[in-house]
Amino acid sequence: MNKLPVFKTEGIILRTADLGELDRLFVIYTKGYGKISARAISIRKKESKLKGLFQNFTRANFLLAKSKTIDILTDAEPIDNYNFLHSNLRSLAYAFYFSELIDKLIVGPENDHNVWRLASRAFEVLNQPQKDLPKIKEAFEKKLLEFLGYASPALAKERTDFIQSLADGEIKSFKFLKQLGLER
Repeated sequence: MNKLPVFKTEGIILRTADLGELDRLFVIYTKGYGKISARAISIRKKESKLKGLFQNFTRANFLLAKSKTIDILTDAEPIDNYNFLHSNLRSLAYAFYFSELIDKLIVGPENDHNVWRLASRAFEVLNQPQKDLPKIKEAFEKKLLEFLGYASPALAKERTDFIQSLADGEIKSFKFLKQLGLER
């Protein structure tokens, strides 16, 4: 019997998508491997032990099996579900924006301790009542661009255009921020 090698890493779920009838795909930014995709097999079954535990912006220790295509999520232990973030529309909107930037600007698995610290700190900050989320957004954008090797344009509009050019298209969550009146 062929056993797949397993590995454990801490990470934050950036995005989820249903895959087939019972599986779910997770895009996770991890401490040890950078951005990875993982498939949770049969997670949508009623009796699945992982069902309902994981949604976007959950921080957890993940146990994954290495496969030829997409790694398989075999187990996970939640660290933080970011309850305030999920209950506050403003924080949630910025969390979607931050996760979309990480997902679109980072192409694949490459360990980057600076990006991990930035992402984990950003979600911690969004999980607390904040008065100046636009300032946090600006700092996040500038730092992410710096860590990826780009100089950040000084003006917000130029920075937004630059980020969208790097992402090869529209950042959909930015549009959401505008609809909520959080951005101009």
